Amino acid sequence: MAEDWEKLAGETGEEVTSNRFKRMFKLGSMGAKVTASSVASKLGSFLPGNKDRREEGLKRAYAKNAERVVEVLGELKGASMKIGQMLSADPELLPDEFADVMSSLQKDAKPMTYNTVKGQIEKAFDRPMEMVFSYFDPDPIGSASIGQVHRATLETGEDVAVKVQYPGVAASLESDLKSLKTMLVYGRAFVDRDRLDQIFDEVRRMLMEEADYRIEAETMARFNEHLDGREGWRAPKPFPQWTSEEVLVMEFIDGQKLDEALAEIGDGPRRQELLERWMHLYSWMFHELHELHGDPHPGNFLLQDDDTLVMLDFGCVKSFEPEFTDGFMEILDAAWQDDAERIIDIYLRLGFGTDGTDPKSIDPELMLQYQSIVTAPFMRDEPFDFGDWEPAMEAKLFMMRHPSFFKLIPPPDALAYFRVLSGIKGLLRKMDATMNAYEMAYRTARRRGVLTES
Repeated sequence: MAEDWEKLAGETGEEVTSNRFKRMFKLGSMGAKVTASSVASKLGSFLPGNKDRREEGLKRAYAKNAERVVEVLGELKGASMKIGQMLSADPELLPDEFADVMSSLQKDAKPMTYNTVKGQIEKAFDRPMEMVFSYFDPDPIGSASIGQVHRATLETGEDVAVKVQYPGVAASLESDLKSLKTMLVYGRAFVDRDRLDQIFDEVRRMLMEEADYRIEAETMARFNEHLDGREGWRAPKPFPQWTSEEVLVMEFIDGQKLDEALAEIGDGPRRQELLERWMHLYSWMFHELHELHGDPHPGNFLLQDDDTLVMLDFGCVKSFEPEFTDGFMEILDAAWQDDAERIIDIYLRLGFGTDGTDPKSIDPELMLQYQSIVTAPFMRDEPFDFGDWEPAMEAKLFMMRHPSFFKLIPPPDALAYFRVLSGIKGLLRKMDATMNAYEMAYRTARRRGVLTES
């Protein structure tokens, strides 16, 4: 049996280099090409001529640069690929032409070779693969930023999914981040400096947590129990006895990636119900469990034939204090009451602001205007169109006009929370979702006992 799958293997993947200098060279070369192309296309847009033709030229340049970035980040994996995935998850961060190409990092990354996979597994278990698996599919069923997943069957008969980590992920983390950040900042390829700093800090934290699959197996087991009693949801069961730092064996669950399924379903009540159920899950996690699945891109969710949603990838789950999660419900409640002074007090209590920030330095009327931008979906008891919502750009323009709001620097926990919200908003916007988010928030606030009746 082992010989049969070995014959099928071939060498269709690619080697993942862990050499720091080779990785720096690849990122540097890619950065130089992207920068040169970006500068040339921007200069060209100022030249006289047909406006439509100039805009079409910019779009072609964006797409070409995106292809360059995807090719290199997909090859290097690790921190580089994670950065690309996070950038592509939020449509407000990138031009549409760039985002369309970058989104392929979520699903089309080239896998590592079978020999590399085999070496990682045998190193992890200190025994030949055929002593663990009666069957192992050499072709991966999914590729992610720090590992890829194969279908297999244990010697004991269970159908499983095996996540195998790319070699050298942890060792190359800092050098990858430094090289990629230099390219993006000085090349001014597509992201502003403030947003980039937040993304890089979050990626560093996420990858350090994700790099140990034993921790992920423990979290997966916990969520398997959490979702067991929640209608329409499930999570795989891990096999701890066959899990190491770099290999994770879990129950195999068949299904279609959520974004692909939603695209096939099209507009209608079925898609509406699925999107609402997905959004409700994140509200439940944050406000009831006080934990948050930190990587909400749709590739981490499957849709089964009976419309059960499956949550995958528990490498980055963050815990919060109940006082912190309730605080955001209190901000909404205060906004519903037009109580700007209370909103300001809650922000400061949650840790927003620099040391010694004076609440009086923030204009209460302006605070209500700011809240109307960042919490727009939750302000009215009516369906909200997420397809037209661009809060990041609106908030940035508002803060440029009113610099006092730059003092409300978010605490680290809030940055992680906002990163997840950005991913949620990204899918809802891509799907042109319309839903009554106010109703969901109101019920949660009442359940948590933070609702103030007017």
